[in-house]
Amino acid sequence: MLTFFILLSAVSAVDNTNVSITEYSNLDDDVNASSIQNKLEISNEDSISETNIVNSHDDNLENYPSDTVLSSSIISDYEDNNGTHDSSFVSIADEKLSLSSNEIIALSDIDDVVSVSSHNSNVLGNSSKVATKLSVSDTSYSKSGTVFKVTLKDNSSKALNNQKISLKVNGKTYSANTNKQGIASIKTAALSVGTYTLSLSYAGNSNYTASSLSKKVKVLSSVKGSDIKKYYGYVSVYQATFLKDGAALPNTKVIFKLNGKNYTRTTNKNGVAKLNINLRVGSHTITSVNPYSGEKLSNNIVVKKDKSNITHSPYKTYIHPKTKYVFTVVLKSKHDVNINGAKVYFDYNGKILTAITDKNGKAKITISGLSKGTYDIKYTFRGNSMFYSSSESSKLYVRDPTCNLTASDLKMKYKDGSYFKATLKQRDKPLSNKTIKFNLNGKTYTAKTDAKGVAKLAIGKLKPGTYTVKYSYDKKGSKDYAYGSNKIIVSRLDSKLTVKNLNMKYKDGSSFKATVKDMSGKPLFNVTVKFTFKGKNYYAKTDAKGVAKLKINAKVGYYPIDTIVYGKYYTSDTITKKILVNGTKFVAKQAYASVGKTVYYSVKVIDGKSNPVKKVKVTFTLNKKNYAAKTNDAGVAKVNLGKLSKGDYKIQFTVDSTSGSSTIHVLNTLTLNQIISASKYVKGYVEDNEKLPSKIKIGSLYYSTADFLYLVSEAIINLKSDNKDNLPVLKVASPKKPGSASDMGNLYNYLAVAKSLVKTAESKGIMPNYVSSDLGNIGFKGVVYALARVVAFYGNEGVMPAYTAVKSLSESTTSKLNSKNTIKDLKPYLAATANCQVNNDKIKNLVAKLTKGLTSEKAKAKAIFNYVRDTVSYSFYYDTRYGAVGTLNAGTGNCVDHAHLVVAMSRAAGLPARYVHGTCTFSSATYGHVWAQVLVGDTWTVADATSTRNSFGNVVNWNPDTYSLHGYYTSLPF
Repeated sequence: MLTFFILLSAVSAVDNTNVSITEYSNLDDDVNASSIQNKLEISNEDSISETNIVNSHDDNLENYPSDTVLSSSIISDYEDNNGTHDSSFVSIADEKLSLSSNEIIALSDIDDVVSVSSHNSNVLGNSSKVATKLSVSDTSYSKSGTVFKVTLKDNSSKALNNQKISLKVNGKTYSANTNKQGIASIKTAALSVGTYTLSLSYAGNSNYTASSLSKKVKVLSSVKGSDIKKYYGYVSVYQATFLKDGAALPNTKVIFKLNGKNYTRTTNKNGVAKLNINLRVGSHTITSVNPYSGEKLSNNIVVKKDKSNITHSPYKTYIHPKTKYVFTVVLKSKHDVNINGAKVYFDYNGKILTAITDKNGKAKITISGLSKGTYDIKYTFRGNSMFYSSSESSKLYVRDPTCNLTASDLKMKYKDGSYFKATLKQRDKPLSNKTIKFNLNGKTYTAKTDAKGVAKLAIGKLKPGTYTVKYSYDKKGSKDYAYGSNKIIVSRLDSKLTVKNLNMKYKDGSSFKATVKDMSGKPLFNVTVKFTFKGKNYYAKTDAKGVAKLKINAKVGYYPIDTIVYGKYYTSDTITKKILVNGTKFVAKQAYASVGKTVYYSVKVIDGKSNPVKKVKVTFTLNKKNYAAKTNDAGVAKVNLGKLSKGDYKIQFTVDSTSGSSTIHVLNTLTLNQIISASKYVKGYVEDNEKLPSKIKIGSLYYSTADFLYLVSEAIINLKSDNKDNLPVLKVASPKKPGSASDMGNLYNYLAVAKSLVKTAESKGIMPNYVSSDLGNIGFKGVVYALARVVAFYGNEGVMPAYTAVKSLSESTTSKLNSKNTIKDLKPYLAATANCQVNNDKIKNLVAKLTKGLTSEKAKAKAIFNYVRDTVSYSFYYDTRYGAVGTLNAGTGNCVDHAHLVVAMSRAAGLPARYVHGTCTFSSATYGHVWAQVLVGDTWTVADATSTRNSFGNVVNWNPDTYSLHGYYTSLPF
């Protein structure tokens, strides 16, 4: 900062001379402009010459001498707050100047201000005050108010602290004090982005001169960014700079708005935030929001469609005849971006195939079955909305392989030092010093062929297992390419396993031991041994001596145990030994007894090998009372406990230090007749409703279906033994997922099924979902229905049936043998005929009994059908022999007489019925056959009662798909 003094001495001027001192700013950006117009009175004896006033921007500035006299040699060159120089000058015009002979005019460049002072000194100015300078720079927009930072310094560039600075803009004045850096942050009203003229002033004080500044400054945008033009596919970076009061806005979260979404980023220390851009083709607008100023900046992002390149390497591809080859092309943009998801067309040998590029831009097709020859292949990408099309072509040479690479499967032991070998030849001549590539267990290895063309791969420590090794020579698609694959089977090493039988006492803490050594007899450490004991597998590691142990905590018994070395690297044969846990144990089960009857209870005592323990005293304890009995030769001890009231009783039994316990259930009883009545109810309910009842009333109480199944199973067991005693009642839980009922055929050994159900109920307290039988697994629903019919049959006939049919609860009426009714006059189908005695009292009474309480046509028809099917057996003969009444009395008949009885009983129930005649294929042969149809609703429903496998509306004993129909009849002529 330079200060020039103009010293006035021996100045002459005419009277009334006016002096005008003006400073002009002529900077490049025309920002700074300070002007001072001063009128000075000059006495007659002093004068000032215009020759002493010169342009301070004179190019010969350095040639003027430095002098204290105001003359043409006095030049002032000053610097503005931006460091540039103004061309300033002083002019003296026709203005009045009044000065004493020793007064001075001080011309200063500080803050672009010219100061004129009058003092009694040889110098114009105050030697006791320090000159000051104001400066201000551009700022940035803020919606909360614009902040200008004004700097105040003295002529030695010292910052002035705590000095009041005033700023005037748009007709309003604002002020603030400077800080330690000499900066006053003056906040004005929010000014829009643009250029403004500021008037700055500092009033000065006792130490510093006043100063002022008029300057044009810019309010800049608080966020800066640029438009982007790019091609589709690659990532570009959009960046914006965010300002706060003209300075960077660092470490602040800012928002970019793009295509309807907001993206938040954090500015760096320079106020810059970045956003990766990879948009679809088209024009997009991105808006950056400054969170401090609230200002928004929008820029355009233009994404252009890019060119594409499709390539395949090499140009010449060699393929072996009649083999498969994967042909691969790579599709990229001009800017080296992989194009994925694009369809590529391959045209060769008259074929056009397509493939979609993957994330690496690769599209692959499999070329197979080509004969020897040369083929052109063209591959084309037809373009899309992001990339332009491209196309290339190359050659396919289908030739016999010039080289042969062969190998064999390798079988080896773990770490036995084996090599896998592959041999390379060309026209039966070994190729030496060629690189063979091996791929094994996910890794790639290379080896050179020797003079015999053999390349070796050391197997090393490959773990036991079966591996596929692939090997190849040269690059795939080259003319010398050869390849192959084989198996490498690495077996575990053999070991010596030694085990012995173990005899121990119950809970004596013994362990079963196995010793493992290698084939040289050295103990193997940390090798896994598998023990299979009581159906479970246990694993143990060998110690330093090669011994693996399994602690035995089994109950008294004699058990087999299997042992095998189960390590990763060693194996052995399985050895089976025995473990005897010696002592005494009981064989006992829960007992069921009836109220009012003497209760007996027995247990069997055996040793560890299940041999009976004879002549030992067993003490039984029930209700704190002891009973004693000795075991017989079978090891069984039995005691009489007398009569017990209803309830569950815990009974304990002891031999020496061995004891056990079980439960005796004393139950109420039901009579056989009550069970028979319940069985008839269940049978009828199922046939009427095609489902099981939810509860069954027996006597005065209701029981669940599971309870009923237990009771009916007990009844069958007793009846088969001609035992008609009352039956104890056991509460049994229903199965969680009861199996359904289905047509399975005739069950002859239903007694075995009943015993199995009773055993399950008494041991587990729940009925099974299914029960096994000679017919397979019968579902819970099916077995309830089947066994109920057994006891119901006994109730009706007084004898047990030879078998019971296992069948569905729902009798389908959707057979092809059913037909829609088209007959309006149904009277003939309700009338009596010679062999269809509808009005016979026995038939009428039976029908009334069977249909009592039934309201639907279907329920009545089913009840009649089921009765004829279940009570009239089949006899083979031709035509009518008995008629309806005779068949009912005889209890047997052929198909014609079965039909007579079904038709007569149906008509007696008010259901129209008719005869059907046809030729049918049975499993044995093809015969003429007759059956009935009963009208239910609008459907003539088949009712063939000749087989227990048939149901109302469904036939299974002959093939409905192959029969031939002869006719329908109201009365049979034969």
